[in-house]
Amino acid sequence: MKKLILLAGMLLMMTAKSVFASPVAPKIAPSERMAASEITETVNKPAISATVPKLEPIERMSTSEIRETINQPTTYIFEGIKGRELTLSLWAGQLKAELYSPNGENMGVIEKTDNQWVGQLPESGIYRVRVIPKGETSSFVLGRDFNAKWTYRPDRPIPIAFREKEATVKLKMSGYQIQPITVKGKQGQTIRVTSSNKNVDLAIESPSGQLLDQGEGQTFAQLPESGIYRVMVVAKRPVKPSIKVSVQ
Repeated sequence: MKKLILLAGMLLMMTAKSVFASPVAPKIAPSERMAASEITETVNKPAISATVPKLEPIERMSTSEIRETINQPTTYIFEGIKGRELTLSLWAGQLKAELYSPNGENMGVIEKTDNQWVGQLPESGIYRVRVIPKGETSSFVLGRDFNAKWTYRPDRPIPIAFREKEATVKLKMSGYQIQPITVKGKQGQTIRVTSSNKNVDLAIESPSGQLLDQGEGQTFAQLPESGIYRVMVVAKRPVKPSIKVSVQ
């Protein structure tokens, strides 16, 4: 009888151990561990916002001439009437300008080798001129005229005599003419240009084509490099100005 009681007690103890034993954790394969770590890293990684593209500026060309310095492509808009003749001139600046019609057609490109676009407007509406600088920044002068044709004269050198610091040249210009004057300069010198007639625009262009300064009747700039500089004399009406150029 005692043996039966002991046997029953041992069976009860073995049953209790099997019931209350802790469960065995399942083994994770190496590939599964890697997937789990990647999931944790992805969850903890901070969210990166999408980069919003920088929009190009759009400005209204409210006057017949604009003088600006830009560091990114910029679009200028103006209203045109079908059949009118347009002259779009880029007479200073190291850049290019693209002309687009109201329906988006590229009507032409103005660059250093081709300073103006002349033609009849094919439709009425808003025209766009997209100006693109070729360097980090570029200053420029862009003119828009209806029924006016600009003409460019050949470059005219203005030699400064030995031991002299200035020279003067007399010009006879008709309306809508541009006369480039060339002069030698050294880096660090200052060039000053004045006109006897204030009804002309003046601009100084470096040997690399960068517009340094412009103004009505006078302009000046410090020379960033050595070489041949161009002074652009721009007349919108017939004038006979005396242009004095000093380099020192």
